[in-house]
Amino acid sequence: MNPVLEQYESGKPIAEGTLGNLTPLQDATLRNLWRRLLASFPNPVAANHDDQAVVDPAAAAATLSPALSPTPPPLSGSSVDGSKRSNRLRQSSASPATTPTSDKQHPNSRSSSSSSSSWFSFGNAAKPEPISYRQLVGDVAPESSRPPERYSSSVMASAAPTVRDAFWSTVMCDHPDVLLLRFLRARKWKPEDALNMLLACLRWRLAEDIDWLVWTGESRLNLALMRSGIGALHRTDRIGQPVLHIPVRLNDPKAQPLEQIVEYTIYLMEVARCVLHPPVEKVCLLVDTTDMSLSNMDWNFFRTFLHYLEHYYPECLGLVLIYNASWVFNSLWKLIRPLLDPVVASKVQFAASQKDLLKFIAPENLPVELGGSDRFAFTYVMPRDGENAPMFDSPAYDAVAARRKAACDNFETATRAWANATLVPAEYLPHARNSVADSVIAASKAMDKYRRACTQYHRTGVIADDLTVNWSSS
Repeated sequence: MNPVLEQYESGKPIAEGTLGNLTPLQDATLRNLWRRLLASFPNPVAANHDDQAVVDPAAAAATLSPALSPTPPPLSGSSVDGSKRSNRLRQSSASPATTPTSDKQHPNSRSSSSSSSSWFSFGNAAKPEPISYRQLVGDVAPESSRPPERYSSSVMASAAPTVRDAFWSTVMCDHPDVLLLRFLRARKWKPEDALNMLLACLRWRLAEDIDWLVWTGESRLNLALMRSGIGALHRTDRIGQPVLHIPVRLNDPKAQPLEQIVEYTIYLMEVARCVLHPPVEKVCLLVDTTDMSLSNMDWNFFRTFLHYLEHYYPECLGLVLIYNASWVFNSLWKLIRPLLDPVVASKVQFAASQKDLLKFIAPENLPVELGGSDRFAFTYVMPRDGENAPMFDSPAYDAVAARRKAACDNFETATRAWANATLVPAEYLPHARNSVADSVIAASKAMDKYRRACTQYHRTGVIADDLTVNWSSS
């Protein structure tokens, strides 16, 4: 039986190769990867350890070389210059806090009124653009709901971010091992390949300013997309994986610039990370193809999405449920399947009926329109006055950031000892290290509200300040 289907037979997600479920060989491989990664950090925390390789900062920064980044599939007429965009954001972060009302007025905006200079060079519109084409949530939300223009990020504070900076920024609120294990599983437990993949991901996140996207949140996202409900997270499947709903019929590739569609998708991935907590590390995509047509399909976006999913968010996809596949989708599937990684393809399951859906999602977690008993209907809740007030509290941010940095430093020290241990009893070091990891996670969660703008799920009570999840609130 397909291992993906076996999970739903047993009612438990696949545990092998995840945190706390490693074989001795997998544990040794994880140590190997940590040694390689720590060697690329510019300033080892405990420099008095003889077994630590002190790496020159310039060399460490060079580790994030463009050569390590897998090239995404080309978009028609595209021209991506992430480094210049990062520099613009970094320069603007020193400016006084302002709250512009127009995307065109904002120096940090990724959108452009000129399509020829946009991120993906989407192409010239034959007709005047409707307001909704580029309108952002921040254009209509209360001014006091917006996050500050001041940008607090150790990664963006330096003109040459180090591997260490980028890594800890990417970890966010995860256990650091969870992040590394994703890349190890994606690269078949080959530590060198996993490291190269991880470094390419770090470079991509820096070039695309993912921290900035998390900081500004929905204020910089397309309003029509936010209201569409495409990509709404709602409850879980039968093995606890959050379900991300994609009603394909609502997708209109021509209604927004491709740049904003891709940015919205990346944002959804970052929000999904907030609701993933071990032992649940993956999401379920429920793709409803009811009433879809060829006009709902955007090939440029689809290829880019696949590239991002495979290279920058590895091992985050648990199941893809294709519901009510019409002849249109079945025809497209013949073209789509060859583009998929074999591992991703194995996670695609077709549900021809509502009864089939119920094999994967319990009725109380499935909307009525899909055959369940949940009366959920997506409604976008606009940002509220003062919801991002903590982001303006610089002293509080500085205090919790210092606490997190200290925890990360301690974790690095414990990890160096664990990764290089030969004589210390094996059961001691992992226990001490896990205790330090708990401190990193606690500090990261405490800092989250100071560096992440409120989301739809914070407003509806699904995600609390401490990142606990309550799906009944949705």
